[in-house]
Amino acid sequence: MSVSNNEMIKKPSIQFKLFLLACMYLCQAIPLGYVFGCLPVILREQGVNLKAVGAVFALHLPWALKFLCASWVDSKYIPALGRRKSWIFPMQWIGAALLVGISYFSPDQNFSLMYLLLFLLSCVMATNDIAVDGYATDILEESERPWGNSIQSAARFAGLMLGGGVMLFMNSNFGWQTLCMFLSAVVFSFSLPVLFHREIDPLIHSVADGECSREGVWAFIKRPEVLRVLPVLIAPTAFAFTSVQMRTPLLVDMGFDSRSVGTILMHYAYPAGLAGTFLSGWFLHRVGGRAFLRGFCSTVILLAACTVFMARSGPIPYWQAALLLSVDNILIGAVMVWSFTLMMKVSAGSNAGTGFAVLSSLFIIVPMAAAPIFGHIGDLLGMEGLYILLGLLCFAGFMVAEISGRHERSPGAARMVGSSG
Repeated sequence: MSVSNNEMIKKPSIQFKLFLLACMYLCQAIPLGYVFGCLPVILREQGVNLKAVGAVFALHLPWALKFLCASWVDSKYIPALGRRKSWIFPMQWIGAALLVGISYFSPDQNFSLMYLLLFLLSCVMATNDIAVDGYATDILEESERPWGNSIQSAARFAGLMLGGGVMLFMNSNFGWQTLCMFLSAVVFSFSLPVLFHREIDPLIHSVADGECSREGVWAFIKRPEVLRVLPVLIAPTAFAFTSVQMRTPLLVDMGFDSRSVGTILMHYAYPAGLAGTFLSGWFLHRVGGRAFLRGFCSTVILLAACTVFMARSGPIPYWQAALLLSVDNILIGAVMVWSFTLMMKVSAGSNAGTGFAVLSSLFIIVPMAAAPIFGHIGDLLGMEGLYILLGLLCFAGFMVAEISGRHERSPGAARMVGSSG
C-alpha cells in the first residue's frame, strides 16, 4: 500500500503536464507565426515580388511530409536523455541557432540564403513536432487529452497573434536582425523547462532499451482501428477547412481591403479562436466526441448557408465581417482540439509519434490538395455557387462520419470514435 501511495505522490500533476506542453508548443508556434504571419508582410514592404512571397507558403511542406521520418524519430533515442527529450530540446536549440543565422541575411539583401535557412528551420520544427506530439500522447490520460490539445491549438493562435502584431511592430521599430535575435532568445527560453525536467514515463510502457520496436507508416495505416477512424477524421473536416479559407477572399470581393481584413483578424478573429480552443476543450470533455462533431458540422453547414446569402446580398457591415471571421477561427480551434484528441487516442502506444504524424499529415494534405481545385470551381461558379457546393459536401462528409460511427462494431473502437474522438 505504501508503494502505491509513493507512486501516486510521484505522479506529475495535470498542471505540470500542461505547462510543459505549453512551453513545447509555443516553442514551435512562435517561429511559425513569424514565418507565416509576419514574413509575407515584411517581404512585400521590402519590395520582394509576389512570386517570392508566395514561396513562403511552400515552407508548410515539411509539416505535411513529416510522417516520412516519424518512425525513425520514434525508434532512435539516447536512454540517458529520455526517448522524447533526445529529440525535443536539441531540435529547439538548433531552431534557435538557425534564427540567429537568419538574422544575418535580410530578405532584401540575400533572399535565397534566408529562404534556405527558413526551410531548414521548418524541417527542424516539424521534426520536433513529431517528438512533442508523441510525448503528449505518451503522458496524457484520456480525460486530460482535450485540455492538452486545447493548449496545442491555443499555441497556434498565440503564434499568429504575435506574428501578425508584436513581430511586425518589432521589425518596424528595431529591424530584421533584432527581431530574429529576439525570436531565437524566446525559443531558447521555452526550451529550458524541457531541458531541466525529468522525462515523464509513458502511460503505456514499451521497450526500455535504446531502440523501440519500429512501426512503419503503412503498417500503422493498415491497422483496423486506423482504417475505421480515417473517414471520421477526414470526411467532415476537409471541406470545412476550404470553407473557412475562402471567406477572406469573399470579404475582399465585398470591398474590404487587406488592411481591414488584417485588423479584423488581429483584433477579433484570432483572440476569438484562442478563447474558443479552451471552450472547445471543456465542451469536448463534457459531451464527448460524437456530440461535439455533430455540433461542429451543423455550425459549418449553417455558416456555409449564411455565406451563400451574404454572397448574394452584396457588401456587409464591418461588424458582420468581424463576426464571420471570429466564428471561422473558433471553428478552426474547435476542430483542431477534436481531431488531435482523436489522433492521440488512435496513436497511443510505443509508436505514438509515428501514428500522430501520419494522421496529422493526412489531415493537412487532403485540404491542401483540394484548395486549388475549389479555387478553380469558385472562378467558374462564383462565391455563391462555391458555397452551395461546399455546404453540400460538408453535409455529405458529416453523413460519412455518422455512418462510419454507427457501423463501428468493436466496443473499444466505438468508444474511440464516439466518446472522446
